[in-house]
Amino acid sequence: MIFDYADFACTEIINSVRAATYSQLYCLPIECDACPELPCALDHGDLQADPYEPYTDPATDEAPWYDPAVPASADVLGFMGLDVTGFHSSTISRTPIPLVGDGSALGIARRAHRVITYTVLMIVRDECALSYGLEWMAAALTGCCEDGCDGAELGVFACCPECEGCDAMRYLYNVGLLEGPTVESLEYLSDGILARITYSLIAGTPWIYRNPIAASETWYDLTAGTVVVTDPDTVYDECEGAADCLEDPDCPSPPSIVRVPVPVDPCYPTGSATFLRTVISIPTTDVPNRLDMVPVLELDVGATDLRRLVVRFRSSLTGADCADALLDPCSVCADLQIPFLPAGSKLVVDGRTQRATVECETELVGTSTTSPPLYGAQGDAFQWPVFQCPEGMCIEILTTQASTGAGTMARVLMVTRSDAG
Repeated sequence: MIFDYADFACTEIINSVRAATYSQLYCLPIECDACPELPCALDHGDLQADPYEPYTDPATDEAPWYDPAVPASADVLGFMGLDVTGFHSSTISRTPIPLVGDGSALGIARRAHRVITYTVLMIVRDECALSYGLEWMAAALTGCCEDGCDGAELGVFACCPECEGCDAMRYLYNVGLLEGPTVESLEYLSDGILARITYSLIAGTPWIYRNPIAASETWYDLTAGTVVVTDPDTVYDECEGAADCLEDPDCPSPPSIVRVPVPVDPCYPTGSATFLRTVISIPTTDVPNRLDMVPVLELDVGATDLRRLVVRFRSSLTGADCADALLDPCSVCADLQIPFLPAGSKLVVDGRTQRATVECETELVGTSTTSPPLYGAQGDAFQWPVFQCPEGMCIEILTTQASTGAGTMARVLMVTRSDAG
């Protein structure tokens, strides 16, 4: 990952090109070899202007730290990245367990949190600006405390981006401030002050995510789906596992240990019903090899209450034609089922953060946000799916025809992730 740009909790913290441009206004001797097309990739400034000059001064550009109520904020000239650590190493580890005899059991492999440490050069014109710049950075790195303080999003670039597109963008989630910001050194110049600052972030979710696969970004009108009369549960009745070849019919194995029952959907319907089926195809050619994928479901409920939603993920070797996958009951990889969503609500089920939210308009307090119950196959417990094979995929969305109102739209973003970058 490059250290010339970082966006935390939707606030630009580091932008080396911006800092270098503002420093040149006051002839400060700042050497910067930052990515030249960074401002264009961020869509900063007037891209049609000739010449293209993305940055003018903190006040004119309304730089992230600029506050018209604080005059000293105009004398903060920016934050330039100097170094970053914590991205290039995997977080996976395991603890072997010694056996009574020779050797050890491997133990369970798990991924710990990720610690990311930045070294930044803050450039200011005077002591007042220095004080304000430190105040702003400390506040910005605190982020926002929502959803049980699970942290915010960190956006970085894996390499210098090109002007067109943001394929180099990477994201981390559940990120919060671990330590700092700490001033390591101060250098006083004739026209300004250079402050060398370090701070550390902790990513509770260690994965590094890319942008969603392009083939999954299309929104679908669920009212235009194919009408089918089906019982979604029959797919599990039709796909039975192979019998154990060691099972003796004359001497059956003892019964399995009784497990603690898992709560199921108390209102889960059974039997056939009329559904609208929408199928999304993810071709194999769009899936990077050897990278995991997780889904992000976004759904806007239309004019009526939606009383049954089934999102089913099926494997497909080609991903181009889902007809065969729909006929194969054993192609089902994972199920997501939600029993009820009110009219006009917005649902997000995010496999990156493993959180689900529903936003509803209310008469008294405006928008209300809550967490919906999620169920798996046949109303059983839901498990967050991770698709580890570089295959194509068929995503099947089923909603009852009677409850799918006008304006019901959905898309399922497929996002790849890595353990180092």
